[in-house]
Amino acid sequence: MTDDRPGPGARQRYLSGERGQTLQDYTIGISLFIITVSAVLAGLLGFTSPLSAGVSSEDISQSQRITTAMVQNLSTGRQPNELDAVRLNTTLNRSVEQLRSRWGLESTTSLNVTLSTLNGTRIVERDGVKLTVGSRYTNRSTATASRVVTLDDETCDPSCRLVVRTW
Repeated sequence: MTDDRPGPGARQRYLSGERGQTLQDYTIGISLFIITVSAVLAGLLGFTSPLSAGVSSEDISQSQRITTAMVQNLSTGRQPNELDAVRLNTTLNRSVEQLRSRWGLESTTSLNVTLSTLNGTRIVERDGVKLTVGSRYTNRSTATASRVVTLDDETCDPSCRLVVRTW
């Protein structure tokens, strides 16, 4: 008959490192768990990203092209980025369809052109009319291009921000 009770040296064997799991085993196990969870989360996020609408490079180039065209075509030529207020007002009083046609945009492209204060807190008004045209911008993903401009009638003192958004 054998005695299965731990003897006086059992505690000594337990503390000496003869146990089943070592610190290295624990570290490797936790590391594999973290890597696995990270890979699963990255896969899920990669799977759902095509469902979110982003801004295409085409939209970005369109908005930049429109701001450049507006500054070049409406410029007075006296100072850099000084726009003719009458021609700007005429441009912003056109319909969105006319502006899309003028700038070569597709009919599915939404457009917003706004002349705002430098800090963007309000839209600039000229003769009681807000200088904005296009679809209403509602904090969505848009391609935005802006230029700091002045108007020749000193409506923008010292200057304003011409903002073009496409989406």
